[in-house]
Amino acid sequence: MKLIDQYEKDGNSIQVDSLLTTNDAVIDIKQIFILGNNVYVSFDMEHERILITETADVFIQKNKEFLKTLTKKAYSKIDSCKCDSCQ
Repeated sequence: MKLIDQYEKDGNSIQVDSLLTTNDAVIDIKQIFILGNNVYVSFDMEHERILITETADVFIQKNKEFLKTLTKKAYSKIDSCKCDSCQ
């Protein structure tokens, strides 16, 4: 397994420690990693703190219309996320 910070496919990009706002939730991207020949993304949602893992291609396809809402999480000096979903 190899951790990566960013994944791009067909001009669509996702990044670790980013938030994606959909109609139903705010998705917090925790990890992107390569395992075998596949790239996976692990994430949780604002109101469901259960870690979900799926292939990055499936994640991008399912959330393609929301990728423009992708924002990098803001950290303070004590390395704590200050976004609404983490407070």
